[in-house]
Amino acid sequence: MASLTTDGISSTLGQYSGITANDIITLLQSSAAYQNETNAQNKISSIQTQENAWNAISTQLTLFSTKVKALQSDDTYLTKAATTTDSSIATISGTTAASQDTYDLKVDQLATATSITGTRISTSSKTKLGLDGTLTLTSPDTDSSGKALTFDIKLDSSDTLNTVATKINALTSDSTDADGQTTQGSHIRASVVDNHLVLTSTTSGAKTISAGGDSSVVDGLGLGSGATTTSGQNAKFELDGMSIERDSNTITDVVDGTTFNLNKVSDSHVTLSLTNDTSKITSAVQDMVNSYNTLMSTISSDLSVGDPTQTNNTTGPLAGDNDLIQLQSSLSSLITNPKVAGSTMNASSVGISFVDKNGTLGVDTDKLQAAINNDPTAVKNFFYSAKTTASGLVTISSSGYSQGILDLVNKYLSGVTGALTANKSIIQIKTDGYQSQIKDLNSQISDFENTLEMQKQQYIDTFTRLDQAMMEGQSQLSYFTSSSSTLNSSANQS
Repeated sequence: MASLTTDGISSTLGQYSGITANDIITLLQSSAAYQNETNAQNKISSIQTQENAWNAISTQLTLFSTKVKALQSDDTYLTKAATTTDSSIATISGTTAASQDTYDLKVDQLATATSITGTRISTSSKTKLGLDGTLTLTSPDTDSSGKALTFDIKLDSSDTLNTVATKINALTSDSTDADGQTTQGSHIRASVVDNHLVLTSTTSGAKTISAGGDSSVVDGLGLGSGATTTSGQNAKFELDGMSIERDSNTITDVVDGTTFNLNKVSDSHVTLSLTNDTSKITSAVQDMVNSYNTLMSTISSDLSVGDPTQTNNTTGPLAGDNDLIQLQSSLSSLITNPKVAGSTMNASSVGISFVDKNGTLGVDTDKLQAAINNDPTAVKNFFYSAKTTASGLVTISSSGYSQGILDLVNKYLSGVTGALTANKSIIQIKTDGYQSQIKDLNSQISDFENTLEMQKQQYIDTFTRLDQAMMEGQSQLSYFTSSSSTLNSSANQS
């Protein structure tokens, strides 16, 4: 609401005319400029209410999108409840590809890694060895074509036993470049124990490693004829009566989607079980549904037209807003009637449906769990499916129930980014529009205030002159009255 003050108006104004500062304010309030300023300020207040309403929707959309994104996380689906009768012997875990099943397992031998222990070096591990040349290590693993991998480590006279170990370990692990290309490491780890250089294969099993190169370097590091080699061995175990051998104690290729972890050799058998753990997906769907209901309740309130038959009807701050009406309609349709390519399932198949005429969304958890038990992979692919590069590091495309919802939500929150252009989100466009309107209105208000100030000065000048004229008239009247009294008195005395 526009405000006018008596600032700049003399407190003595009106002593003769009777027109006070408040009278001038009243005159100004009846002017067109004052009414226009008031209307502009009321418009700003209304626009700010609309902007605040969209900000609240933006916050709730963000929370809703977080709940939807949970349906795209492997951790939501790739979960099995695992049990074992003796975890010290073996444990089990599984993905959605794993069957619900129970297994009998006996561990006969654990996989170990091959190692080479060099002879003890007489000097300190921190003393320069004075060795110049090349140490060549042969990896326990081969490349994709089955060829042995060798790695050359260059030494110079300043190297110590510790720095040699550091140079070896720099080549141990596989590495991946920015393009996702993987370079295989040596898979040999070095350590220094009591001035012995120890080389150990980082992959277990009956594999060999070797150290060669310049003889002076090999002998100088204690890796020559006096070195001791401890050969690795494969794991041997019995699964449901079948004898199996692998080069690792983590067994991932015997039963699809199932991992067996061998912990110790034992004459005892251990029973391992996997059952579907539906708690995470059930919780994730319920969280999404709850967030949806909160969001849609806010949208309905903002779009409310109230009761038009009432004279004092109150409408929502965004009543008639086409963008919000479109969001309400599209989201309501997507949430229960999605189009998921490649899936025979729908929202009802996983227990998602409206539960009343007001559009409240609900989850039939029994129906959801039944769908998971029947085909957990189909449920996961319904909610989210992604195509990735061979390395799995880059997503090429994604689809599914959750992706369709996020595509809609992102139009309002993040806009649409293309190869060459990036479009603002709908909410950002709305906010920019509101701010532009407010800026224009504030500019108008400034003009109206200048006009009112000019009118106030005109009133002040006019009524100040009136006061002055009346003061002069009063002075002249007093003089005339005084003069008349004197003349009358003189005449009477005569």
